[in-house]
Amino acid sequence: MAGLLSALNAGKTSLRTSQKAVEIAGNNIANVNTPGYSRQVAVFQPVPSLELRGFFIGQGVNIQNIAREHDVFLTRQIHGKSGTLGEESARSAPMAELERIFSVAENNLATEMDRFFDSWKELSANPSGQTERQIVLQRGELLARSFEDAVTSLTSAQRNINASVESKVTALNPLLQEIADLNLRISTVEISGQSANTDRDRRDLLIEEVSRQLGVTYYEENGKVSMQLPGGLPLVQDTQAMTIETTLDTNLNLQLVLRTGPNSTTPISLGMIGGEFKGLMSVRDEFIPQRMEELDHLAYSLAYQVNELHRNGVDLNGDAGLDFFNATPNAPGPAPNPPAVPLALHEKGFAKSLALALTDTRQVAAGQSGTPGDPVIGDNRNALALSALADSLTAMDGNDSFTGYFSKITSKVGIEASRAQLTSQGLEDAMVQIKNMRDATVGVSLEQEMIDLIQFQKGFEASAKFLAVVDELMESLLSLKR
Repeated sequence: MAGLLSALNAGKTSLRTSQKAVEIAGNNIANVNTPGYSRQVAVFQPVPSLELRGFFIGQGVNIQNIAREHDVFLTRQIHGKSGTLGEESARSAPMAELERIFSVAENNLATEMDRFFDSWKELSANPSGQTERQIVLQRGELLARSFEDAVTSLTSAQRNINASVESKVTALNPLLQEIADLNLRISTVEISGQSANTDRDRRDLLIEEVSRQLGVTYYEENGKVSMQLPGGLPLVQDTQAMTIETTLDTNLNLQLVLRTGPNSTTPISLGMIGGEFKGLMSVRDEFIPQRMEELDHLAYSLAYQVNELHRNGVDLNGDAGLDFFNATPNAPGPAPNPPAVPLALHEKGFAKSLALALTDTRQVAAGQSGTPGDPVIGDNRNALALSALADSLTAMDGNDSFTGYFSKITSKVGIEASRAQLTSQGLEDAMVQIKNMRDATVGVSLEQEMIDLIQFQKGFEASAKFLAVVDELMESLLSLKR
């Protein structure tokens, strides 16, 4: 009778274990499309044998654990490349906006410069013509407005980046807190000998997202992940999550700070971060200011040379020419001459403040001779000299024309936008390949699950049949005693 009872117990554990294995396979099938889900497998362990009349008889089987299939190398690859991918993909959007600002289409800054100098060429054909003079003033005003519009658009692009950074910060802090919460839950579950498979899947997915945004580094100890910025500042330590906040500097630019305590904050510089934040802020703090400086330099050089030639001419009143452009709208005074201090100090903000200085068509100095009250009406030499600036290959820094210099600015924007897009696409393709490798290694395969499902189903049916046989044997044994 004792042997039948042992067989009955073995059948019971086999039936229960097969049923649980079917449930595990069913859970895998249910999560085949769940992002970040790792396949779970039952770890079977035989029940320790018992000695019965000199023989060691097995007592059945139990599920020792539900293991999570996991590849540390591939997971690290995904987390590592996520930061680089996030940086390049984040640069693509603002760079596309900059391409629109520095468009190669017909109506751009280069076109306005050409039209401005063309108006001087048309004036040279009729130096005293009021219509031609009015067109010169209009083209000068439109050119100054084009410079201002370009700078305004660049400033707007920076504001858009600020808004994007602020929204990302708002969404990021809850992710850091959830990782800290998962650290506590995983360590609590696993210290009791159980597996926290679902929580680990979720935490890996969160680390991937945070890495994409910030390019973080991390290590795991006792089931808890500690996460740092590339610059070394802590984001998650044990079960505590820091928070990232935004603040305005003295120039009203949005900056990031890390709050590590109630009264403790640390500024986060561009070199301390990676991922999407680095991509966005490098465009805002480095690429756009460089283009602004180049526009200022272009506007300053153009205004200075136009003013210098215009002052060498005479207007319709026979007076010496005035400055054609001002550096400050609606304010008197010429654009500054090359000063003793570094030129860049006087160029800063020049493109945005460039404005037409003349108010009367008679002030346009088309000639180079004449006396007060007795100008030479037909003199067009100054108009010709000004129109020739358009074709001067040494107008900018002695080695480029105005439009050529602007074309180089446009080329830099186009090349960088194309590079960011191509790099982002290449990294995206690489990421897809790594994730495919991960899915092939630790992901759910429906074919494999169907095979396992059939296997566990047959095991369950066989266990049920075995129990039925033992039951019949016990009935037979009991009937003998009746």
